[in-house]
Amino acid sequence: MIEIRELRPEDRTALVALWHQVFGDPVSYVEEFFRLLPEIGSGVAAVDNGVPVGAAYMITGLELCEAERVRRCGYLYAVAVDPAARGRGLGGALSQAAAELGRARGAELICTLPAEPGLYAWYEKLIGVRCALYREQRLLDSRPGFAPRPLGAAEYAARREALLCGRPHLRLSEAAMRLEEANCRAFGGFLCSVGDGIAAVYVNGDTAEIRELLGAAEAEAAAIGAALGAKRVKLWRPARSGDPYLAFSPSDLPENTVWNLAFD
Repeated sequence: MIEIRELRPEDRTALVALWHQVFGDPVSYVEEFFRLLPEIGSGVAAVDNGVPVGAAYMITGLELCEAERVRRCGYLYAVAVDPAARGRGLGGALSQAAAELGRARGAELICTLPAEPGLYAWYEKLIGVRCALYREQRLLDSRPGFAPRPLGAAEYAARREALLCGRPHLRLSEAAMRLEEANCRAFGGFLCSVGDGIAAVYVNGDTAEIRELLGAAEAEAAAIGAALGAKRVKLWRPARSGDPYLAFSPSDLPENTVWNLAFD
């Protein structure tokens, strides 16, 4: 019989291997995630005869900052099931258990970024989240110009808060921002400043994907691509409609909320 329970330290080796098997992410990033996990949240595992065959993680080092209130958020992340154990409803059970864990740890709101559009309806039925934010992409040719300067997680977070002052936005804990930095680095990118702005970027083939650009123009985005040796830049921007982005607990989420740094 499969048991679903909170993660234990002895699960780590098996869960690193499962993550790499299911998602194919660099082991260096996965190891950094587990190193930071006690600071940023926790998770649940599906265990079959003592062996983890599935997992889902809940990042709780996030806050939705508005003019008159701050609400803690829980982010459902990296739901994975061993291929040999699929078809038994474990993905849904793990997602529900992780959402319950997030609420038990103080999350007022639950959110996630589904891996594909068809999953939005599934997550709405399963854990009560629905698409609340959209984004659009713009493709640019890389072009030398402004020189980006890599930033550490703490400096990036401080500059980000200054740029977003007065606007409803996601605020990450120090550890959660370090995870964002690790995510970008694992895929050939970085957190950086460019001109008077900042950007979070990783590389996908010959394309630099800019997940966040604040206080900077498209010319500066094109320069980031050139600095990373990419032929083109894919720039993601918040939008009123278009590509569905963040799935969120039903709430009065302000339409102009700046989220950008989902874990994907």
